[in-house]
Amino acid sequence: MTELLDLELKGLPPTVNMMYRGLHGHRYKTKEAVMYQSGVITGLRIAWNNKPPVTDRVALYITFTASNHRRWDIDNRVKVLQDCFAEAGVIKDDSQIDLLCIRRLYGDFDTTRFKLYLL
Repeated sequence: MTELLDLELKGLPPTVNMMYRGLHGHRYKTKEAVMYQSGVITGLRIAWNNKPPVTDRVALYITFTASNHRRWDIDNRVKVLQDCFAEAGVIKDDSQIDLLCIRRLYGDFDTTRFKLYLL
């Protein structure tokens, strides 16, 4: 595997349950989710440095470091991040991800680290 990107950002992504709200039969992203995604997309674009999007198969390794031991499902925080990679122009589409590895650690600060590899 060839490493394409290694980036660590402050904070943890919102869970799927906190990402969407419903009103009058319509679903929409919360303000917090939109702001978080915008920050991740900006960070990814800067780190990617205007290279063309990868069109080959990729592996994505995500490490969440949480500052507390509150209960949350690790998989509920991933979808928002996969979408950010496509929206930032790092990959064409999140369906290119053939290997997804998610890890949770505990530390002093909430952070999310991404490593993207070419398969």
